Amino acid sequence: METVRRYVFPIIWMVILAVIAASLAKIAFFPSGAQAAGGDETAPTASLAADETVPVTKADISSSLDLNGTVQPDPGTTVAATTTGEINKIWVKNGDTVNKGTWLLQVKVPKDVEPVAPPAAPSGVPGAPAAPAAPVAPAAPAPAQQFTYHTLISTGSGTVRDLKAAVGRQLNAGDTVATLSPGTYAVVADLTPEQQLDLLDRKVEATATLPTTAAPVKCDSTRIEEDEAGEDSENAQPAAPQIDPMTGMPAETSTSVASLRCAVPPKAKVVPGLAVKVKVALGSAKGVLTVPTTAVEGSLSKGAVYLVDENGGEPARHEVGLGLRGEDVVEIKSGLKENQQVLRFVPGVDNPDAGGMPAGPGW
Repeated sequence: METVRRYVFPIIWMVILAVIAASLAKIAFFPSGAQAAGGDETAPTASLAADETVPVTKADISSSLDLNGTVQPDPGTTVAATTTGEINKIWVKNGDTVNKGTWLLQVKVPKDVEPVAPPAAPSGVPGAPAAPAAPVAPAAPAPAQQFTYHTLISTGSGTVRDLKAAVGRQLNAGDTVATLSPGTYAVVADLTPEQQLDLLDRKVEATATLPTTAAPVKCDSTRIEEDEAGEDSENAQPAAPQIDPMTGMPAETSTSVASLRCAVPPKAKVVPGLAVKVKVALGSAKGVLTVPTTAVEGSLSKGAVYLVDENGGEPARHEVGLGLRGEDVVEIKSGLKENQQVLRFVPGVDNPDAGGMPAGPGW
């Protein structure tokens, strides 16, 4: 037994250690066939889960632009003085509703009076003695100042606002006297340059969601108004471009250079400053190619998706033409065919359904 413990057991342990060492050497220096095929171009290099890709499919799409607006009173008509003079009478006050032709105030203007010439001295006879001086008649009193009166009448209808008139005040022709407010309101929503570009060459149809109505109301006389550039805007430096975290592309600028203005229906109850949601219809289409919004880089009419390699290679960036944008999908107008597979999320963009993990391995 002593011989077994001294010679047999150590030999067995040496054999076991030798087998383990040989196995480790084979793994380290002699890869298996699957690993050795790494240099083969046909071998898969990317493994994508089923939920990381999506096919190009046909669907119906409806596109709209959602904006935040504010209720503002419509601008009024300015009433200006038509003559220079002193205000003599005022017939209206702030808050009064007037119609076209209503008398607003009266201005008196001094009238020029022709001066009276003194009588000529009588002519004498040559050589005759001078006649005694006639008594000097008292000077005639100066004629009283005369005036003409001009009435300023309303050239339109509305509510009198900002009346700047008082009896005895001197007016000059062209001075602003008051404003006639039409008593109507409009919803005004700021537009970024990208949003304004989306609305070019379109018949703008919009609805407004008011807190005082059960359903959205149709906006009347919808139009786009461009902001006037002032001195400050001319000297202002452009802001640094912002990056959209969902696409990795430059984000739309938040600088407003125009606004969408749509009239509030007369029967709707609103007040100035009320916050309103505005939805602008951009169009709809049926049976068009679509992909999820998260799969597309770019905006407006050009963009890109990442095509899945049928042979298992890495997805490749592929340019496409873009159309309408729905709530979660984008219309593909060119560059793809139905059932082609693309990455569900643009490489480098986090998948919100995967706990913030990257959308694919290695991107």
